[in-house]
Amino acid sequence: MVMKKRTDPKRWAIYRIHYGTDFLKQSIDSIKHYVDKVFVLYSLKPWVVKDTVNYLGQEIPMPPLHEDVQQFLYDNYGHRQRVEYFQAEVSTPLNQFRHYYDVCVKLMKYEPDTVLFMEPDMVFYRPAVETLYRELEYRTDIPCIGTTQIELWKNEEYRVPQRDRIGPMIWKPSRDRNFKTHFGTWHPDRKYVSSTIQNYNFGFCLNAQTMFYKHLTAINFSAAIGDSIPSQEWYRDKWLNWTPLTEDLEISANYKHTIPKAVPYEMDPVVIEQMRNSAP
Repeated sequence: MVMKKRTDPKRWAIYRIHYGTDFLKQSIDSIKHYVDKVFVLYSLKPWVVKDTVNYLGQEIPMPPLHEDVQQFLYDNYGHRQRVEYFQAEVSTPLNQFRHYYDVCVKLMKYEPDTVLFMEPDMVFYRPAVETLYRELEYRTDIPCIGTTQIELWKNEEYRVPQRDRIGPMIWKPSRDRNFKTHFGTWHPDRKYVSSTIQNYNFGFCLNAQTMFYKHLTAINFSAAIGDSIPSQEWYRDKWLNWTPLTEDLEISANYKHTIPKAVPYEMDPVVIEQMRNSAP
């Protein structure tokens, strides 16, 4: 492949999404002015496709995907040059972001200076994005940098206690040509995070239908991909019927205790206003 020469550094952002458009626009809008190109690779199928799912001791039909991600993106971004989206199917999240990066390089016929890997439930306070880029440029000894997350629980008034889970990750491919990703945006051997900023994660704040679909797909695919097995009762007992007194909120059956309970949280009013102004 002949690569086009670029005189200016190029910044890409790459999303993967199968479900969960609730915060996708707020996510894209929080980073789009800090990158040259946003790629959204959407799948119509979960990683593991099954006709049924064993839920609460019964084999029930696996519900179909109820969201039209392509239509959502068209309604909100049309054919804008900065935001490009297309279908891409894979059978595992392992190294998925690296695979999607290679797909985009082949499409564009050049490599970017940096690539920001994002999930549709991750949102930045906008000025923090540039801060993260500057931090990576300053830290020349590392190939990537990410952020720990403020994980909201059901709404902006509660969050889970701080965990060390990495959210978005910026990679600089020239510093590691053979970089790989694990199940998410990062790799266990490359867990470099910012010391100054975090992102917001709304993965526990999706609408009830999507959360149920999320739970059922996790039940079906977790064993197949080598991930932690979800608790069968999580959606019903921990999320849908949650109260501030509910304990052991982690979805993984063997790690429920890692989220003891949700705690009150006061989100910055500036971020709240940013979210509302970007709502679809």
